Amino acid sequence: MTIASLAMYPFLPLRSAFERLWDGVRSRISFDAPELDWDTDPLVACRSADLLLGQTCGWPLVTDLATSVRVIGTLDCDVDGVADGTYCSVLVTGTGDDLDELLRREDLVVAANSDDSLSGWISLRSVAFDHGATLDRVLCTGAHLASLEAVRSGRAHLAAIDAISFAHLGGDGVTVVGHGPRVPCLPLVTAMSSSDATVDELRSAFAASVRDPRLADACAALKIRDFIVRDLSDYQGISKLTEVW
Repeated sequence: MTIASLAMYPFLPLRSAFERLWDGVRSRISFDAPELDWDTDPLVACRSADLLLGQTCGWPLVTDLATSVRVIGTLDCDVDGVADGTYCSVLVTGTGDDLDELLRREDLVVAANSDDSLSGWISLRSVAFDHGATLDRVLCTGAHLASLEAVRSGRAHLAAIDAISFAHLGGDGVTVVGHGPRVPCLPLVTAMSSSDATVDELRSAFAASVRDPRLADACAALKIRDFIVRDLSDYQGISKLTEVW
């Protein structure tokens, strides 16, 4: 297996910390593991038969990847609203309106990183549905950072940002007006062909690495406080968010 990717949070200041964490994991497993790949799109990496480690969004996991990957677990982060490996998207605006006012606007433009994003689109649509609102004008930005910039610039009135991305990117120029539904944090996955022994080793190595005092500064930079074992079944409830639409 020749692909290892932790590129869902590809911010340059974090890369060296991710690489140190991965080196800690690699040192604890009994087989050769590649260095982290920052160039391959994370979803493309997760679709590869050569995937040793990937990180993906929960929505593609349950809709597209469920038959091609095995879930290893998730990283629990020391971020507001994150608890036991779950989080709520942060709803932000730059308009000064509250959430009810925003969702009543006839000219409402929302920014979304992608239409398969649990944090940036599915969660936002779920909140809108609960308020009896529809989201007709959508600016697809390609990334949470770009969604924040769209809100700051006034090109969009509202966006939902993954809580961990928001903690790393900062909320300057925007106001938090609400939160999305509570969902599991991003899954770490390996190819479906990975053996039980490989899955067990990866789980043990991640658990030991995030608790290693020698990696405490790297984990602090990444806001990681624990590793939690997860299976696919822990994510399948996500699909219920769209059943009422």
